[in-house]
Amino acid sequence: MTDILLIIIIALLAYVIHILKEHTGNGKKEEKKVSYQKVLPEYLNKMCEITLKEPLVALDIMFSAKGILIDLDEDWVMLEVEVKKKKVVKMFRIDNISSIKQIL
Repeated sequence: MTDILLIIIIALLAYVIHILKEHTGNGKKEEKKVSYQKVLPEYLNKMCEITLKEPLVALDIMFSAKGILIDLDEDWVMLEVEVKKKKVVKMFRIDNISSIKQIL
């Protein structure tokens, strides 16, 4: 009986340690977040290349997109991209941006 109780206590202790490690790891990730919300207005109506954190397959953007930044608000970016001699507007969230640079 005491052996079973000891095994249960050890399992609970291991579970609590696991939960504490996960909790402290999430706090570090949130501090490293960079918001491009303040930087993006500088690129408005300019040709730029936007690199994404993760691919957006539905928008046919794998790693980056080159185009003219035509509009933005608090959460969204609207980029005009030329695809096969046609202009296409793509819209995605600011949170997906990992970097931006102007193309001259």
